[in-house]
Amino acid sequence: MSEIVHAIRQEVAAKSVKWSALVATPGNRKRLLIAVCLGSFAQWNGIGVVSYYLTLVLNSIGITDPFYQTLINGLLQIFNFAAAVSAALLVDRLGRRTLFIWSGIGMLISYIIWTACSAINNEQGNKAAGYVVVVCLFVFFFHYDIAYTPLLMSYPTEIFPYSLRSKGISCELISIYGSLVIQAFVNPVGMENLGWKYYIVFCCLLVVFLVVTYFLFPETKGRSLEEIAEIFDGPGASPDVDLMEKETVYGKEHKEVS
Repeated sequence: MSEIVHAIRQEVAAKSVKWSALVATPGNRKRLLIAVCLGSFAQWNGIGVVSYYLTLVLNSIGITDPFYQTLINGLLQIFNFAAAVSAALLVDRLGRRTLFIWSGIGMLISYIIWTACSAINNEQGNKAAGYVVVVCLFVFFFHYDIAYTPLLMSYPTEIFPYSLRSKGISCELISIYGSLVIQAFVNPVGMENLGWKYYIVFCCLLVVFLVVTYFLFPETKGRSLEEIAEIFDGPGASPDVDLMEKETVYGKEHKEVS
């Protein structure tokens, strides 16, 4: 009963928090920036090309047989599931920041090799280079899965206080789906007109994302909500000072009514 009452108080207090609170303090602005960056990074790191246009990628390296394309796609999905589950089980041991940086480095290296081998395959017709591209697909997906699959929603949930959590996640979702809408029009045009050269764009973006992740994303492993709040708002900060004050007012009003 006490948990239900506490949850109701939090919900009532959170409703009175305005959207402007997301940019009201330096700590909240940093939280918002991380959420928006994470949402866009998850789509602009090159995953959209592989996920939605795998057929075009395989066609570009000479794998045009529908059977082999379907086989590679099916194996990728099974591989993704195993990698994501493994990362989800290890996230509390390895840490969020560690996984993000590891993921960024792995995706960048695999994308560079992928781009180079695609160029060799297209320019020289080298089948071995085409097979390396297929291997790079799996390596790239592994490094995407270990961070962006288990942490895309859970990491922002940890860093936002209760009163701002729903609004912060909403901003992240806007970033995600806004990126998806843009890519739905851009990626097929880029693949058709530039071919393997379009991958260079994502290599450059991955470098930028890795640098931003290194300097912006804090580690939250093993920290309580109070300790996470101190990372963003300074020593002695509460995870939800305004919310606690509103809960106190709500509790007094509730007692008076009773």
